[in-house]
Amino acid sequence: MIGSRTGAQEVQHMPLDLQPGDVYAGNIRIHRVLGTGSFAHVYEVETPGYPERLALKLTREPVSSGEQAQRALREITILRSLTNPHVVRTFDCGLRPDGHIYLLMDLLYGQTLEQEHRFDEPLDPVRAVTIVHQACLGLAEAHAMGVVHRDVKPENVFIEHDGKVKMLDFGLARSWDGSPVVGIDASESHLIVGTPHYSQPEQLRTRVLTPASDVYSLATILYELLTARTPFFPQTPLPALREELRHKPTEWLRAHARRPAVPLDRCPGGEGLPDSLVRGVARALDKDPDKRPPNAGAFANVLGLVLHRDMGIHVAAKLRVLNPDDTVVERLFLPGSYRIGSGRRCEIKLRDDSVPRVHAVLEWGGTPGRPHLRPLHDDGSVKVNDRVVHTAVELGREDEFSVGSTRMAVVTG
Repeated sequence: MIGSRTGAQEVQHMPLDLQPGDVYAGNIRIHRVLGTGSFAHVYEVETPGYPERLALKLTREPVSSGEQAQRALREITILRSLTNPHVVRTFDCGLRPDGHIYLLMDLLYGQTLEQEHRFDEPLDPVRAVTIVHQACLGLAEAHAMGVVHRDVKPENVFIEHDGKVKMLDFGLARSWDGSPVVGIDASESHLIVGTPHYSQPEQLRTRVLTPASDVYSLATILYELLTARTPFFPQTPLPALREELRHKPTEWLRAHARRPAVPLDRCPGGEGLPDSLVRGVARALDKDPDKRPPNAGAFANVLGLVLHRDMGIHVAAKLRVLNPDDTVVERLFLPGSYRIGSGRRCEIKLRDDSVPRVHAVLEWGGTPGRPHLRPLHDDGSVKVNDRVVHTAVELGREDEFSVGSTRMAVVTG
């Protein structure tokens, strides 16, 4: 029910403009308005059954069109399936009798990257790489599930007070490989999607968007954090360029499609950055998506290595592997996303041909967080401490896990 502080009756199938003190759905009390977009309002709310306040995302208008419903249901479908700590948690969601779709989510304390950094001067390189590295981890799970975000931009990168990064707004996301996500395939859309400033060359070429498209947008953000310039107009400070092109979206699109990206170390403000970072960003900004890191997990691994090896941030742990032949191997384990299986492209390749090519994913955002293990096949062969797991789990400090007949443990500090 929608009720005002004076107890107004519920209004069916009308636009919502809730204010502090109003009550929605009978027991959700509005504490304050957090934000308003073209599609939905977001409120801080108090809800019975939850000890802490949550965030309520509510469609502004009753859902009346198929596209509106698909967008809302798409975000619900994706968010409810993601488990990694760099994506906001969803506790409840659905379609209300009044025609509005809602999501009840974690209440985040902090601000978006757009709010935190004005892009008017270069950000400390370690901080910049750390932010984008965590954003990569937030998208890695979605990419592994065949989902492309399609609207990666600073407004959708949220930084909590403790520095943890979470990715927001999967309302434009699409499946690109046939995975069951509500809505049409990413490669079937013939309109420019997302924000032109962070668009990709393929939007004007093949119109096929893949996880490598999100990688391109992440690399654009990282370039701008490091230099306060865009890769395509390096002589103009970014705030001035944004104002100049505010009403010229096609100029952004042409730049992404045709202008070469100026290497980081040749851009004002980019001098002295590690060569590995310069090369990694250049590769991620390649016009050809096939030449970029294929997904956010792969780009996370590139940036994790930069942090550890070149920036002196000791983020690494050890991965101890007991092979089926009883040989023990220890390897450096950096924050990132790692596919486990027998396939050639797996970052953790097992000596066990009975295991499918890609069988599980191991993700870690670095200390003080713990790694998360996510099975991709529900056949009972992924275990933690010899107990079968069917969904993603957080690994404790003493936990041992196995995939097939290979046993492993992440050793930190």
